[in-house]
Amino acid sequence: MKKSLCVVCEYGWIIKGIVVDENVFTTKLRDASVVRSWKNGKGIGGIAKAKNKNEYTLDPIGDVEIMKNKVLFSIPCEW
Repeated sequence: MKKSLCVVCEYGWIIKGIVVDENVFTTKLRDASVVRSWKNGKGIGGIAKAKNKNEYTLDPIGDVEIMKNKVLFSIPCEW
């Protein structure tokens, strides 16, 4: 099973997707979305739980490749 990940990058970009490939320099996400907003008071950490997924506004961006040196941290997601 592929893991779902929410990646917080430099400049405030937050991207959620399914990890399809990872190496020393990059992480590739399939079916990725930019996390645009949330108003649930749970912060970005709340996105990890499937029960909260409808409380976040996601803008689909397709498949992306993220440079690991631009990542501040990541959050494993259960959905």
